[in-house]
Amino acid sequence: MIYKFRITSSEVEGFVREIEINHEQTYLEFHNAIQEAIEYDNSQMASFYQVGATGERGLEIALFEMNTEDDDNMNVVPMDVAMIREFVSSEKPDLIYVFDFFSDRYFTIELIEKGIAKSRTKYPKCIVSKGDAPEQIKMDAENFEGLDLNIDGLDTAPKKEKTADDYLAEFDDDLNDGPEFESLDDYEDIL
Repeated sequence: MIYKFRITSSEVEGFVREIEINHEQTYLEFHNAIQEAIEYDNSQMASFYQVGATGERGLEIALFEMNTEDDDNMNVVPMDVAMIREFVSSEKPDLIYVFDFFSDRYFTIELIEKGIAKSRTKYPKCIVSKGDAPEQIKMDAENFEGLDLNIDGLDTAPKKEKTADDYLAEFDDDLNDGPEFESLDDYEDIL
């Protein structure tokens, strides 16, 4: 069985990709097909989410395994083991694909058709490609200039390198409460 998905963006009018994928393939293969179809850097984090009737995010299909042995979180499944047929049904045909976690930006993915696989066709494949994709990452480390990153008193201002005089100036001579010594011989007299 083949599923045909339509991928759209609320950010860019006219952006559409349609991808056909075999129901026995994984979400990792679907992720790679999306990345290739929109020419994104696939080293960035991404996740699929099932979307409920009221728009809330449900099950996450994540790029990496994030559960530990002690973790009972069954709401996260890794893409490399999640098969398309397991998490797509006529009751829950819609997904979102978060491609920019820092800014919570995503594509809407809609199941538009189910069909029979063609024997000589290699899946997944992009069958419709219209419009330019939105920028993959809206903000990167180089664009933090001008942001107020002083969070809870955390000083993020650049530090000047300390010199030897700076280190010596940190010692306060007024803190000497005991006798002053000029040599080790003076110390022996006290003992």
